[in-house]
Amino acid sequence: MSEGLVTLAVPCRTDEPAVGRTLAAAWDSWRAAAQVRPRDLEILVCLNGDAPPRPVLEQLRAFARPLGITPREIDLDTPVQPEVARGPVPEVIALATRQHGKAPAWNALRRYARGSTLLFMDADVSFAPDVFGLLLAALDAHPTAALASAKTACAARRTLFEGVMAAPYGVDFPNLSPQLYAGRASMLPTQMPDNLLDPEHWLELTVGADRIVRAPGARVVVRVPATLRDFFRQRVRIEMAKVQLAAEHPHLAGRGAVQPGPGDVVRALGPAGVLRLGVYLALREAAHAVARRRYGRGHTADLWPQAGSTKRWDPT
Repeated sequence: MSEGLVTLAVPCRTDEPAVGRTLAAAWDSWRAAAQVRPRDLEILVCLNGDAPPRPVLEQLRAFARPLGITPREIDLDTPVQPEVARGPVPEVIALATRQHGKAPAWNALRRYARGSTLLFMDADVSFAPDVFGLLLAALDAHPTAALASAKTACAARRTLFEGVMAAPYGVDFPNLSPQLYAGRASMLPTQMPDNLLDPEHWLELTVGADRIVRAPGARVVVRVPATLRDFFRQRVRIEMAKVQLAAEHPHLAGRGAVQPGPGDVVRALGPAGVLRLGVYLALREAAHAVARRRYGRGHTADLWPQAGSTKRWDPT
């Protein structure tokens, strides 16, 4: 672990279509943060999944080329891992594995990270250039905090269905953002269970709400599903993660932050928003019923089809 070094850790599926766009935004945000407080950066991208990683590697090379960096590749599936000599920063390293899931990717990134501070970022998000600086400043301002979280918002296209999908984002939930957060390496778990379906919720509960701070003004933006099929592809996995945590990690119950009450929700959304939220909750309950049934039957290995509409950053 190197003081003054920050690791940008990016779990990325091997069929991710636009990680280059996200990394370009990350580099702009890093440069803005470094102007405030100079630090060094390493970029680790864990490529996970069965699809050939070549298209994603081409995106990494295209991102790194103007910076004068040649990305290095490490195959995590080789039986014996060679000792990896680390180069000067900034550097870009691709960690490749055929193992599905965000939790194994998180573990690989955590294992190879040299930074005393880690920025965990999803590969399919959008954010303003000031976000990295806000996250790092929040950690600096709270020396006992293990994690500093952005707030997840959404960019919904102007359709009735996406209006329903966007309804929950109008409520200010105090949870750790799964898409973008910073952490102190010395205060984070060294590993999480590989089979976790919602690693950030496990991390939030394991660390504890009292050691997580929200970075004021830091927002990370996601796309919501544009079709019912994509909603169920995404939501069944999320709901199964809740079932999994309750069944396999019951000791974590009650460690989360206090959630908004009904009055807070009504004030945040207004009548029309509450109606859209009601439709959303009905769809979520249907997804939860499917998830509970599939989990009970042990069907947990086929949850990774891409929700393609959440990857398209076309105009709204």
